[in-house]
Amino acid sequence: MAPHDLVRLLTDKGVLTDQRVAGAMATVPRELFVPEDRRAEAYTDTVLVTKWDETGVAISSASQPAMVAIMLEQLRLAGGHSVLEIGAGTGYNAALLGRLADRVVTVDIDEEIARQARERLAGVGNVEVRVGDGWAGAPDRAPYDRIELTIGTSDISAAWRDQLADGGLLVLPLWLRVGVQLSVAFRRDGEVLRGESVRDCGFQRLRGPHSGPEGFAAIGGGEFVVLDDASEAGPLRTLLRRTPREERAPLIDPSVFARLALDEPRTLAISDLSGGLRPGLYDAGSAVVIDGDRMLTYGSPTSRDRLIYGLGTARPLDRSRLRVTASFGTPPPPSQGWRFVRPSCVVDVAEG
Repeated sequence: MAPHDLVRLLTDKGVLTDQRVAGAMATVPRELFVPEDRRAEAYTDTVLVTKWDETGVAISSASQPAMVAIMLEQLRLAGGHSVLEIGAGTGYNAALLGRLADRVVTVDIDEEIARQARERLAGVGNVEVRVGDGWAGAPDRAPYDRIELTIGTSDISAAWRDQLADGGLLVLPLWLRVGVQLSVAFRRDGEVLRGESVRDCGFQRLRGPHSGPEGFAAIGGGEFVVLDDASEAGPLRTLLRRTPREERAPLIDPSVFARLALDEPRTLAISDLSGGLRPGLYDAGSAVVIDGDRMLTYGSPTSRDRLIYGLGTARPLDRSRLRVTASFGTPPPPSQGWRFVRPSCVVDVAEG
């Protein structure tokens, strides 16, 4: 297979609609940016993990091509643009950015990953690869017309806003709750970032001192619990190792559970790192997990009852209709919707 086969696949799926992005993806050979033993999969719509941490959690990958295309289209790139990319990864996305923009700076916190990306990008003259904490951006080359994160984050650095030209776009995978991660295209409006488009997504987490509390915690047997605050995993580990009470699970619309997740501060998911997540809720001494057609209750029934009630009252959530705003300093009064207070900013999410 060849790059044009991937373009045809993504076009047929309806995720690739911009002709400039399609042209870039048709000319950059993804096979040169993936591990040699995975090159047969280079032109499939598949995430290819390239590095794991000591617990087995993926920390770097060649992103799913569909998501690459979606985010590039959200960026709305033009030939004269300067771009900052946070998370060099394999270098594939930076190579595409180099085709679509005038100059690109890509930053990765991992020296080995940055070195490999630099080697793969050796022939791309308008892309510079740096080693550093992407939280700080690259101020010496600012302002940027576009900034893109290819790693997920629950917080937004003021440095990204400050290094973005007024009216420029910042596209990033924003973690709101377990199971609700959104690719948001923010337009800078003075000191505020206003969301222009929202798409569903899933990405590895930001690394470094600003990585946030969310993440994976091993619970044994090759399984992990995913939490908004992984420091709360201790009691859950013990609870989830017990034999659960099993009953038939109610039918769950994923969009209904997404709304429930936004409403519930104690959402969890169980993962064996194969890609799927089994959602649930937890409380002190209580947890419930939906595992296919089974509902598993651990400890007291408090979480189970909360889940049943929530599923009965929640409406489906249309992620594409969400309006997301990020404020720095003193935030505006909260409006209808959801407010997430992060260390560096306040994220407001509303429907409409």
